[in-house]
Amino acid sequence: MKKLFYLFLSFGLLFSSCAEEEDPFSPSSSFSCMIDGAQLNDSDPQSQIITTNPALNGALEISATSNLPGARVMNTVTITIGSAQNTFKDNFLTDIDYILGSSNSGHVWQGTDIFATSVPNFTGTARFSKITANKVSGTFSFEALNTDPIDASNVSVTQGSFTDVSYQ
Repeated sequence: MKKLFYLFLSFGLLFSSCAEEEDPFSPSSSFSCMIDGAQLNDSDPQSQIITTNPALNGALEISATSNLPGARVMNTVTITIGSAQNTFKDNFLTDIDYILGSSNSGHVWQGTDIFATSVPNFTGTARFSKITANKVSGTFSFEALNTDPIDASNVSVTQGSFTDVSYQ
């Protein structure tokens, strides 16, 4: 009986001393922002280094999609940082504000409406807090104008943040 007690005690100590492993299927990245005061959250944002568009070749594009509360359509927010003249991997640093206007941009898709940053009236900023070989984190905010010339509406994107978003 005493040996059985020590055997269970040994197994208990062995298993309690093992480090807890992270769940590989648990999302570690996140993207959130407020669009005109409504919260957008995406626990699986997408990003890529653009190689198919000569004008944006080398730019980093981060996008997130979510229904806003009470919305009937999906909302997608995209931030593009860099261009062929200023590639993301080679030229971008942390803790510096990058202007979202023409070469760096912010977009919001709400159903069929597309809102985009444009110089001089509708701009914003993006700031990277961490850039590694394959992940990026930071904050952003911007004002965007409807691209339909008949509709002069705009959206305000505030409190934007992205964390550990993987890119290739």
